[in-house]
Amino acid sequence: MEKRYFDPWTRSTHLTLTVKKFYESFETPFQRIDVFEAEDFGTVLALGGVTNVTDRDECGYHEMIAHPAMFAHPNPKRVLIIGGGDGGTLREVLRHPEVEEAVLVDIDGEVIRCARQYFAYMAAALDHPKAKVIVGDGLAYVEEAAAAGERFDVVLIDSTDPVDAAVELFTDAFYSQCGKLIGDTGILVPQSDSPVFYMDRTRANFERLGGLFTHATPYLGQTLAYPGALWTFIAATNGPKVGSVPMSEARIAAMEDDLRYFNRDIARAMFALPTYVKRALYNGPKHALPAMCDNPDDFGI
Repeated sequence: MEKRYFDPWTRSTHLTLTVKKFYESFETPFQRIDVFEAEDFGTVLALGGVTNVTDRDECGYHEMIAHPAMFAHPNPKRVLIIGGGDGGTLREVLRHPEVEEAVLVDIDGEVIRCARQYFAYMAAALDHPKAKVIVGDGLAYVEEAAAAGERFDVVLIDSTDPVDAAVELFTDAFYSQCGKLIGDTGILVPQSDSPVFYMDRTRANFERLGGLFTHATPYLGQTLAYPGALWTFIAATNGPKVGSVPMSEARIAAMEDDLRYFNRDIARAMFALPTYVKRALYNGPKHALPAMCDNPDDFGI
């Protein structure tokens, strides 16, 4: 009998993966971790019962959380990643020759251990000479770094969804501390959930960042194993709006052969939003776009 792994997208819709082999399934003080081989998706890392990384589509998430900010910043020398213990986002950050130091802080050392064992092509970045990997509380690290006056050119919040302990990574207080780290010239990018199934989360994060930073710019990436396969990121800055200045095509072209998802065409098109996303995000009095529907939820999105 085939073994199945069910990832609940909603109460009534699930992603069902056919399991070829289970490697590990255990509880840490922070979450349940499952690692297995799945038909069509390769090796899968699930955290808290939710698909986090798969061989097949990790590039769509990791490249899109990292490269837009990295290419938008003219000289990203120092980068902070909160979460991301699988190493995928760190791998993409370290492709940029301008980087002098990339700090990764993940609260669960078992995620890092599993990445080293089952996702060597991502985890190799954890041992890069420019990488500083810390097993610890990202909230505390950001607060202490901000109090010490540290600065980062890019801060990436590669967290799980805003439930349980991760809720604290989606608050005004946390983002305000991140704002101190990036100052007037840096860029903050948190992953901001599924606009297909969790528009309330995406909209709340957009409005929160819009209230704290001069610019909050949403953009989209594709990750097949995530709810709806479409994922939202928001680039927040007190400097130039991300996307208002074209990214260097020469810098992107120099890296394109090594990438699976991001390219010059994506860089030009990623800020184009489907109408239902525009309606949901910009249908408020403080935003420039006019109201396009009375209630975006009427569309079932």
